[in-house]
Amino acid sequence: MIVAVMSDTHLDQPDNLLAAIFERHCRDADVLLHCGDCVSEETWSFLNSHPRFYSVQGNCDQSLLNGTLPVLRELELEGVRLGMGHGWGPRSRVGDVVAARFQGVDIVCYGHTHIRDWRLSPEGVRLLNPGSLFWPRSGEGGMARLYLKSGQEPEVEWITI
Repeated sequence: MIVAVMSDTHLDQPDNLLAAIFERHCRDADVLLHCGDCVSEETWSFLNSHPRFYSVQGNCDQSLLNGTLPVLRELELEGVRLGMGHGWGPRSRVGDVVAARFQGVDIVCYGHTHIRDWRLSPEGVRLLNPGSLFWPRSGEGGMARLYLKSGQEPEVEWITI
């Protein structure tokens, strides 16, 4: 299973670059996740054209999205329990803080820091932050593609924009 994961797009309107990224890296994915800060209802609606799109509320999401999207979300994909949350708190601890809100998950996808992260937490939970598509705080902008296959270790492919 291919899971396209993005976060912190911070776009008022979907543009040609987002459309190209969607076509090249998200259209063929089985699932598309957005870890918050779509920012606008227009961008959220564009991404929601994916048949299996799931998102969570970010701290910068407009009032139309604020309160309608869940703060936390849990999914089961290919036998893998996955938690999602945008994040809050000190940048160095955001992944761990979000992971602490879930019990029994295998992977936690989060955003907020605009910094890519793929590591195992001290509690044994894999943490994935795809970074920010267009506003990275470290390195290059982009997203991630998470590969899940029952009985195998998950793998991440970094997509650089």
